Amino acid sequence: MNITTKFAVAAALTLSVSAANAQVIPVEGPDNVNLIGIGAGGAPDYMGSDHTKAYPVILGRYQFEGTQRSVTLLGNQVMANILDDDTWRFGPQLTYRGGRGSDVDNATVKQMVGINGAVEGGVFLQYKMKLSNEKLHQITFTGDINGGSNGGIGGLRMLWWQPLSPQLVMTLGAGMQYASDKWMNTYFGVTNAHDIALYPTLRGQAYNASSGVKGVNIPVGLTYFVDRNWVISGGGRYEKLQGDAKDSPVTAISGKDSQVIFGAAVSYIF
Repeated sequence: MNITTKFAVAAALTLSVSAANAQVIPVEGPDNVNLIGIGAGGAPDYMGSDHTKAYPVILGRYQFEGTQRSVTLLGNQVMANILDDDTWRFGPQLTYRGGRGSDVDNATVKQMVGINGAVEGGVFLQYKMKLSNEKLHQITFTGDINGGSNGGIGGLRMLWWQPLSPQLVMTLGAGMQYASDKWMNTYFGVTNAHDIALYPTLRGQAYNASSGVKGVNIPVGLTYFVDRNWVISGGGRYEKLQGDAKDSPVTAISGKDSQVIFGAAVSYIF
């Protein structure tokens, strides 16, 4: 296994923050390696929050020998590529989205009726477009859809890979997410009498969040290859909440619509 291939996969598994809002930085790269990694990061303690909380970062990847098929762990998300193809990736994924309770920082939101954590199941599809003969000079296009007891959410993402040196790779992308009525109302609605009373500006009326674009985001990352086995990765994602997610009292009054996730991880390739 050559150094370039090892480095590529370490860059692919940049970061994941296992947070209450279950924000994941999903990226993909070359195959044929196994990897484990640990680190730490920061993310809003609930979607729409203006308070950042620290969380652990856990990464892992298992490549099935002789094929392009693999299983990848990115913090609170597990993905399985079932295609044996150099360009396309497709398969099931599971995401754990933590709940919202009295442990959040905001004094008003911590009094709201809690939200239970949920496992969201779905699928992803990815296409990798090479930009040159350099192994990592490429753009990946990814779409996914997930659903669970709290509703459904899907997203589209584009990630540009740019090698800066034999040891350093930069990633820069853009994405958006679209959520169902139930999902939006679960995380951004203010619908029961107890919660409505916490927000006098509602004047006793419920705030029902409808389906639509939940947010747009820009992920960035840098990964440095230390030697043949050790890699240091760092990066983050800026998200701007949109529509009913932005206008919700949970965001507009108790938090903010600009959401930042960041972190760093050390990975070992074997």
